Amino acid sequence: MTILHLELSKAVKSLEEALSLLQESGLQNIEVQKGLREGFLQRFEYSMELCWKASMKILGSTTQAAKPAVREMARNNLIANPELWLSFVDSRTETSHAYDEDIAIKIFANVQKFLTEANLLIQNLGNV
Repeated sequence: MTILHLELSKAVKSLEEALSLLQESGLQNIEVQKGLREGFLQRFEYSMELCWKASMKILGSTTQAAKPAVREMARNNLIANPELWLSFVDSRTETSHAYDEDIAIKIFANVQKFLTEANLLIQNLGNV
């Protein structure tokens, strides 16, 4: 396992922990839940960045942008559903440019799918 692979695993684990905290918080305190969701989304942002950047580094690619990287990941059989991954890129872009509660709630649902896909990517990167 490379250092990048290990860092990616740690980032995704951190995202999973943030999801657990958010789910455990319930609706007890809306402000606490909002803060937890913001932290969760930030962890998603850096986890998504690490997914494609680590993949490109491990593949020895010079690709410098997320969407072309996703296509390259698909061509190299690291991911099975590039359209879904492109939606993750779009979600990541939305979270990093402006914070809006409605956008955060919409992205939250997509990020939960991301966790499953990110863990599959980590497994596939281990076979490269």
